[in-house]
Amino acid sequence: MKRLLLGCAVAGLLSVPAAQAQDGPAVFRPTGGWTADFGDDYCRLVRTFSDGSDEVSVALERVQPGGFLRILLVGDGVSTFRGADQIGYTLLPSGSERETRYVRSETADGDQFLGFDALTLAPFVFTPGTPPAPYNRDTEQATARGINAIALGKGLTSPVRFETGSLRAPVEVMQTCADDLLGVWGLDVEKHKTMTIGVIPNPAPGGVLPQGTIPFTEFGKLGGGANQVRVIVGTDGKPTSCVIYSPSLSETLNRRICSLVMDKATFQPARDAGGQAMASYWMGSPLAFGPPFPGRGGGGGGAARAAPMADSRAGLASPPSDAPTVTFGPLPDNPDARVGTPVPSTPGA
Repeated sequence: MKRLLLGCAVAGLLSVPAAQAQDGPAVFRPTGGWTADFGDDYCRLVRTFSDGSDEVSVALERVQPGGFLRILLVGDGVSTFRGADQIGYTLLPSGSERETRYVRSETADGDQFLGFDALTLAPFVFTPGTPPAPYNRDTEQATARGINAIALGKGLTSPVRFETGSLRAPVEVMQTCADDLLGVWGLDVEKHKTMTIGVIPNPAPGGVLPQGTIPFTEFGKLGGGANQVRVIVGTDGKPTSCVIYSPSLSETLNRRICSLVMDKATFQPARDAGGQAMASYWMGSPLAFGPPFPGRGGGGGGAARAAPMADSRAGLASPPSDAPTVTFGPLPDNPDARVGTPVPSTPGA
């Protein structure tokens, strides 16, 4: 992957607060700047926060261009209720509380790992029958500029707040990195910036993945953005490659999933600014290729029902030997991942 040139500025707000009041959220403040961890399949910015007694590493992760990103947490400073399957989060100061599903696991070092489902910085509004508004980089940066903290409440034994500072600069870096991923995948970056329609899977009678391909007992391993299928699709709508990002299912099962997708799946190709077919990609849960659930007409698309959250130790790959102390390491085994690069961040930007 083309190496991004990043500055060396470090964000302010490095002080650690005194012990928090008993009746308020635990407030975590940064102990250093955002650090880049970029691989051929992901863009990740990592920062460590402390409340004076516990440390939690927070990562923002993007695995494709567009407005969706994941929040990843490593550390024992955040505790969920045993039966909770969602976490409430608020992007402060002006956001309202939203909820997201998550997956809980452990790092190779035995630290708690929480991975949220993909979310957007601005609330995602979907109106049936109306296509969603096109992704706009400037709009996302403007939204990120107004966010200076992330609060977590519902689903936790005690609320917490991470004082991130403005997210404008980190989001700008992630936008550039996500565009760079397209080049790694052999796709035209400039065409994607003005793309009018993305890849759409065609319905398949009975589904691309036959009933039982993914046992129901394995559905819980698909939460938190795990086991995403990425398919490169040509101008003719046929898949040219299939890979699994952040695998949580067995290697044998994932090989079968990709084999069936390559053999049976067809797509409506993406369209460029002139309406012409262009090579692009589709990425999502393998459940999208399953047979329709009872009561749903049409073919191909079990994605309407989300998989439940579950504890999973499919695990994070061990970080590279030259990684800094704070690192999440590549989720897939990716020796080309780059870690440790400081990310420019302007306080109050």
